[in-house]
Amino acid sequence: MTAAGWWPDSAFGRVRRNAAGRLVVTDALLRDWLARPELALVEDSCDAERALVSSLLGEPARIVSHEEIASIADADARDNWFAFIAFRDRVLARPDIESAWLELFLDGLSGIAPLFVPQLTQLILHGLLEGCTGNDGALMWRAAELFFRSQRATPHAGRILMADAEVLGDYAETGGFGNIGRLIRQAGAIPRAAELDVLDAGNAAELYARAGRRAVLPLNFGQPALAALCRVMERWIAHFYGSAVRITPQQDIRDEHWAWHIGLDRESMELLNTLYEGGELAPDRLSRIVALLRLDFLDARDMRAELRPDGAARPVWLALAMDENGLVQMKPQNLLLNLPLTGTH
Repeated sequence: MTAAGWWPDSAFGRVRRNAAGRLVVTDALLRDWLARPELALVEDSCDAERALVSSLLGEPARIVSHEEIASIADADARDNWFAFIAFRDRVLARPDIESAWLELFLDGLSGIAPLFVPQLTQLILHGLLEGCTGNDGALMWRAAELFFRSQRATPHAGRILMADAEVLGDYAETGGFGNIGRLIRQAGAIPRAAELDVLDAGNAAELYARAGRRAVLPLNFGQPALAALCRVMERWIAHFYGSAVRITPQQDIRDEHWAWHIGLDRESMELLNTLYEGGELAPDRLSRIVALLRLDFLDARDMRAELRPDGAARPVWLALAMDENGLVQMKPQNLLLNLPLTGTH
């Protein structure tokens, strides 16, 4: 199985790289977006919407006037088109997808529906992981899904098992047998539960190729999957900023000069803030931390001067956590926007 086969739904084949190695939007990608169900024509679509779709399929990047969308009869369709064109225009205004992605988050995703943002994240990660194969590569690809897909964390036998939240929801409804399982459950019976595959260093490539998003990631200290997530985050930072960092799993924070921390999701940011301010966490809240990490700049000059008073860069503490329902929703933008870089980046 090639790396591309691990993400069969990725639109990476419809973008191109520029001279700097960054990704550029193409007409093929825009047409792929136009095919999404939110924009798809239905039987009741009016002539104005049909004309808009027809013209965009022929010229996907053309300027769309406000009047063209305002003339669409259905209010929901109008809203969808206004949101999509606003997003499309924001992306096309930047020289590459990475620049557009970063700008969208710097602006707080203002004025657009964030529907397409996870796909942009996936495209960037696909480019970063291109060529990563074998068991180590498979673990990195699966770990990278945390950047753009919600996960459900479950403690089991001393491990924290990460399962795709959408896949797990389908299993809860169908027993893993799709529409057939759904019908069986509606009839009052319970189908045999299908087992989820747990990845490890010896089986990751074969299992991930077969199971895809059904593959479960054991993400806790000492597991190779956590190291794989660290490698993905290192590539993420280097790609956007050109800064080399080393990220290593930790069991606790022992730092008399704690200077900076980043929560990789809303829950972990609250937990780290409490610890930084000297507060204590109840055991149930502390147990929500699924990964504790240390980030070090390989070149101290990449870090803000006030955070390296003796010339050595202070460590940056990172955490990933689940909420009270076991849901993990990583915010990869935090890793970039909250990183204490010098003003040259």
